[in-house]
Amino acid sequence: MYKLEEIIISNYKSIKYANIKFSKNKTVFVWKNNAWKSNILKAIKLFFSKELEINLNSFYDKTKEISIEAIILKDDKTYINLKIVAYIENNDIKIKYENNYELEEKKKIEEFLNKVDFVYIPSSRNFWTKNNSWYSKIIDLILKNKIENVESQEILTNLENIVNSVKQIISKDDNIQFNSFSNIPNFLQKLKSNDENEIIQDLNSVIKEEEKNEVINFDDLSIWTKNSLFIALLDLYYKSLSKTKNDRFKIFVIDHVENFLHPHSIRLIDKLLQDISETENTQIIYSTHANELVSNFKKDKYEIDSIRFVYKLKDGTQVKKIENKYWTYDKIMINLIFKNTDIFFSDAVILVEWETEKISIPNIYEYWPWTEEDISQCKINTCKRNIWQNKINDFFNLYLKNIAVIDVWWKWALSDWYEFCSELLWKKNVFAIIDRDANFFEDKRYIERSIKKVHWKFVKESQYMDYNWIVLDWEFENYYKPEKIKEYLSTVLTQRYKDDYITKKEIKHLIYKIEHLKINKKISVSYEKLFKTYLRWYWKPTIAFNLCIWLCQNNWYKRWLMEILKNILFKIEENNNLKQK
Repeated sequence: MYKLEEIIISNYKSIKYANIKFSKNKTVFVWKNNAWKSNILKAIKLFFSKELEINLNSFYDKTKEISIEAIILKDDKTYINLKIVAYIENNDIKIKYENNYELEEKKKIEEFLNKVDFVYIPSSRNFWTKNNSWYSKIIDLILKNKIENVESQEILTNLENIVNSVKQIISKDDNIQFNSFSNIPNFLQKLKSNDENEIIQDLNSVIKEEEKNEVINFDDLSIWTKNSLFIALLDLYYKSLSKTKNDRFKIFVIDHVENFLHPHSIRLIDKLLQDISETENTQIIYSTHANELVSNFKKDKYEIDSIRFVYKLKDGTQVKKIENKYWTYDKIMINLIFKNTDIFFSDAVILVEWETEKISIPNIYEYWPWTEEDISQCKINTCKRNIWQNKINDFFNLYLKNIAVIDVWWKWALSDWYEFCSELLWKKNVFAIIDRDANFFEDKRYIERSIKKVHWKFVKESQYMDYNWIVLDWEFENYYKPEKIKEYLSTVLTQRYKDDYITKKEIKHLIYKIEHLKINKKISVSYEKLFKTYLRWYWKPTIAFNLCIWLCQNNWYKRWLMEILKNILFKIEENNNLKQK
């Protein structure tokens, strides 16, 4: 049983230095665009594709050498170290690979590489790379598996369908025809006779241009056809494994799996990749921006510590792994399966207790009538530019700033999420907002424990804000102006039901209810029933969405809430500014 255990990269493309360890089955690289996740995958490709594509642009610093080392395990013990070194000498690139090793080690490496089946699928879904195509490699693997698989008729039928589909699509184009010796019956005959030497060559030569007699590049196919082949071939490969002895080491490296795929196709790919990764002697490594391809956790197969977070900071691409020691993050992992996957792709996070805050806070930032005076308190250049460009509301838009608001389902989960997010993101970019209610004495223990764990500080309540714990004076809903809600309900509902004779009889009673709203506890407890009965806003998230926009448009939030939200953004902006220096 082989495993790619670790890769150590120095001075390669955007990577100044990175030490990356891989999970047993599946390793997933995530985070934002332009973090250069692809460069990590290309570094892996250098070892196994036998294409040492290194040029002047491959050097992070041209005055230093590139060094990439891969550690391979066999039966959980270190087996071999593969190493590539490249440097510039007299404007020429010198590459050292096999000559780094003694003769016995060279033989061992050669023997290992002969047992490796490596497939690299680029983000562009290009089929060809210097006359080597990823789709033909997968078909080659299918055929190798077929030799040992007695139940191969389904595979042959599916291969026939693939070739027929390609033929049908291509034949519609001008000046393109199928090569006569590569027709479907002959192709299948070779499949059934296991004549592997000719099969791949024939498949790559199925389509020819009539006049030039040259092989048509499959990259000319439509995106839909490429994706159909992509999914079908992975499916066929998995089906071909059922009776196979997996003594060969198989590595699939896929750059941005979700590219050009319909959501339904992404779900299909997700299941296929997970199933393939669980087969013997197989590793799946891919990068993605799709929530579905990150949060599909499976106990002992793919968990939170199988994810690698890739950042591009001032000194290049950096990679982080979250250690789930003692199952600390198991509850968070379950939560992530259902929601909150924005955390994998965000620059900063605001943690809240419930969905009302999750829905309301982004809308408050977006719809509140911010003024130049609000933003002038921020002294960094980003704030000044937004004033100059008259884009003040853009500054306060969380969606434009890539800031996630995450509800953790329960206030006692806030401390766990605070610890998790602080490990994942920069500590200064993690904020937690908590209500001060009757149980706050108990809440304080959780807050202080989390600050101690993250910052190694013993703190008092007066210091919580210094570590981005924000304690509201009371419940979140108490930052509405209750007299304005009364005014709204009295006027709007009375007007709405003025021609409804049945409800009109109840208006006096309705006005009494409104005038006696209890405002010394959660306001929502008092008015929600009225909203549901008379405005048909049905349930709490819908009420929160409509109400927060209405309150913003009428300037009916208490000002202190705006000061809290403003200061959160200022702190995040300052921290991001420091990271780039």
